[in-house]
Amino acid sequence: MFHGMTKDDVKTGRVRASQTGEGFDPSEAEKNNPKMCYYFGGAFVHAADLFASGFGPVDESLSINGDTPFTYYDDASEKWVLPINAEYRCAPVNAFQRSSLMLPSPSKYDAKGNYEYVQEGIDAMKSELSKGHCIAMAICSSHSEMNMENKAVYYTGEGKTDHGVAVIGYDDNYPKEKFTRTNNKGEVVEGSTPPADGAFIVKNSWGKSGTDPDNVDDGYFFLSYYDHSIDSPVSYELDNNSAAKHTEFNYDQYDLMMTQWYVTEDSDTEVKMANVFEAEEDGELFQIVYRTAADKTQVTYEIYKDVENNDPASGTLLEKGTGVHLYAGSYKTDLKDEYQLKKGDRYSVVLTMKRVSDDNGKTVYTEMFPYAVAFVDGLTVNGIINEGESYLYSDGKWSDMSAMKDKLTEKAYEQAKNEIVSNIMLPPVTDFSKEKTAVDNYPIKAILAPVK
Repeated sequence: MFHGMTKDDVKTGRVRASQTGEGFDPSEAEKNNPKMCYYFGGAFVHAADLFASGFGPVDESLSINGDTPFTYYDDASEKWVLPINAEYRCAPVNAFQRSSLMLPSPSKYDAKGNYEYVQEGIDAMKSELSKGHCIAMAICSSHSEMNMENKAVYYTGEGKTDHGVAVIGYDDNYPKEKFTRTNNKGEVVEGSTPPADGAFIVKNSWGKSGTDPDNVDDGYFFLSYYDHSIDSPVSYELDNNSAAKHTEFNYDQYDLMMTQWYVTEDSDTEVKMANVFEAEEDGELFQIVYRTAADKTQVTYEIYKDVENNDPASGTLLEKGTGVHLYAGSYKTDLKDEYQLKKGDRYSVVLTMKRVSDDNGKTVYTEMFPYAVAFVDGLTVNGIINEGESYLYSDGKWSDMSAMKDKLTEKAYEQAKNEIVSNIMLPPVTDFSKEKTAVDNYPIKAILAPVK
């Protein structure tokens, strides 16, 4: 995720040559530490973008030139670095992302840093778990907040989120008393008991013994619904490719920067976003993928063929449809029919997003675009927006997104200052500026089955 697209990644139906160089570049940071990108953290929201782009998840048994990923450890030098190449990035997979939902968090903080419990977040997570969907989220990994006997965690401190875990289940009746801790004198630690019963069942990534011999949790622990550090829960749903009609896919896409942040702007008048593609080979268009940035969003899509220059809504309308999405996230949508496209055909995917405004209850139209921040020293990020790729319909006319890049970058930088840098749940961004802020094309993709 943290190595951008190279010429070796260019592959028909997955990465276009025009997107070479897009994404993160850790080369400066890796001069001092070749494993630097492995310390950036498990950015599961970035992973949602990665999966939505048709990259992975890659099974650990996958063999490239006779080697599997976990063989790339050098005992002599104690180095563990995966090769960065298209074979792993574009490897064959047997599961594809159907959706990734940005769920409301059970913990919330006001401007003064005061914690608030959010029942809606608990209900959303339980609903997704009941459907068999795993949830990734961030927490504070403070061992001192764990009841070691019960492997039960209830954190109420002021630490930042510093660890990613997978939530695999829940128990409404898990007793709150099992979280209670005692000090070395056998006295109950004040505030170590949650206000009520209930716990998530968490699968950790530290193995059976973790990093501390005294912290034997068999890889699992209980986490109170009332834990103060729960942040950014994301649920995943994967397609089982063995049951799919098509087993080979071409992705037409321009948004390959990989990010977790989006700028959104609401308008009282109609706003549309569109990507225009030129088919790289013969194929059957049968699915689209798009991202929403707000809860309770209605998305209307239109597919046009033989579009004219600078007008994504021209040509022949192939299909129109509407979906309503409870949560922000990435969604794969099956088209009602499959559409034959020849190599060189120009076609478009046009989206209209609208929702009821939170502040005045009026219907508003939403424009959204991705941005990323180079968040550590030695890391850079690049978003590539070429002419003729993405378009915005506003004030009754279409505008090419490439001509708006400077203005959009300014908007992204201002949002980053106001929201990311001040978010008390995130570790501080150490190297942040407008020059280290990048924007990308609209998150709209088309999926085609190649014609053999």
